[in-house]
Amino acid sequence: MRLKKFVFVLLTMLLVMSVLAGCLGSGNSGSSDSRGGDSSASGGNSGGGGGKHEVTIRIASAETSGAVMQVWEEAGKEYEQLTGVKVVAEAVPLTEIYTKINATYGTSAQYSMFTTGFIGHISLFQEQGWLAEVDDLIEALGGKEDFDGGDILFPINGKTYWIPYDYNNAIGFIRKDWLEEKGLEVPTNWDELLNVVRAFTDKANNRYGILMPLKSDDSTNWVTSQVLWANDVRIFDDNWNVILDSPEMKPKVVESLNLLKELYKYMPARADNATYGDLTESFISEQVGITFYTGRIIDFLDEQNPALGDKFQLFGFPKKDGGGITAGFGYDGMAILNTDHVDETKKFVEWFYKEKLVDMYATGANHFYPVQKSFFENEKWRNLPLVSKYWDVGMNAMRELFGKADMHSIDTDGPEISQISGGVFQSMVFPKMYQRVTINDEDPGKVVDVIAQEIREMIK
Repeated sequence: MRLKKFVFVLLTMLLVMSVLAGCLGSGNSGSSDSRGGDSSASGGNSGGGGGKHEVTIRIASAETSGAVMQVWEEAGKEYEQLTGVKVVAEAVPLTEIYTKINATYGTSAQYSMFTTGFIGHISLFQEQGWLAEVDDLIEALGGKEDFDGGDILFPINGKTYWIPYDYNNAIGFIRKDWLEEKGLEVPTNWDELLNVVRAFTDKANNRYGILMPLKSDDSTNWVTSQVLWANDVRIFDDNWNVILDSPEMKPKVVESLNLLKELYKYMPARADNATYGDLTESFISEQVGITFYTGRIIDFLDEQNPALGDKFQLFGFPKKDGGGITAGFGYDGMAILNTDHVDETKKFVEWFYKEKLVDMYATGANHFYPVQKSFFENEKWRNLPLVSKYWDVGMNAMRELFGKADMHSIDTDGPEISQISGGVFQSMVFPKMYQRVTINDEDPGKVVDVIAQEIREMIK
């Protein structure tokens, strides 16, 4: 399989880098690196004393906001006082987390743990043998049943390799006051969706109907692929055969791409290079009437444009003929990398979940949708100001929509969680498909044929 060959070459390169780094750094093994961590982070204790106080847990946090990083910092200080174990967190944007872990694993800059928003990253790292199993941690934190029945754990060969902490489904935000102005309702099928975005669009006044990202990054995989899921498109069958261009599936894919092509006419120019930040900023600045994101938009608009607080509504991307809704399946979790202090890292993660996770939730009260059922009865969480303030239009509305939505994602497609779909996700082949039919105005049918063949070549 080409993917495995790539992994072998990558591991060989990293091994050489690790050896060179060890040789060059052998004279100052106790010094600190530029991120404030211990240069022995991947090698456990250093110096002559030995003991917990010389263990450093290094975290790559895809939650990069200043408020979250402050939670990590304060938690690290408290944990060091309690246990003597040093904890250092570094902000690494979600779009860079996969590359950063790949580049540092096995080197003196290796992390002990990281957070990510895509199970595709987990499946790829697990395939390389880089992740520690965490079923024991799941049990210590309430068991599979508390983690939404265990579905969000995404086991690989019966074992769990990450600890989820929130759902990050791509849900729709729509200006209900704009709907009222136009005498329209929340769209329930594709025809209604197109009518709404056309009615919302006033290009002369920099007002547009909708924004879906087209940049070659995770945000496009997550948000824009909803046009596929809304037409029951699947990439693989139960035997990992590519069915995107099959006689049964190809017409659905072409329909979905034609919908995207039409929606593109009513998007601002920023769509071509849009990513996460554009989805929130364009809605809060009132440039677009429909966008897709998590509840973080609610937190941002409360701070930046509170006048919108009663002018929006959540909705699910409608199925083609009105037979339901979909949402871009999303989730966040922590994974523990194989170092010689895995046990210490697990102890820290357990402590953080039990003592500090609610503090992290408080930094994005509507953004962090809890995975654990017990949190919906957690008074401290329910009484967070922004959770309680927007409960009906925010958290409770999300809970109702998620219960109805057909949620799917590229990296969960196929018969099981695997590096196969994870590799397809990370290849960014789907953003390329969307770009070709929108920006390049290519024929959707021909594009589907090309992309399906690329995927087959990729997974050989």
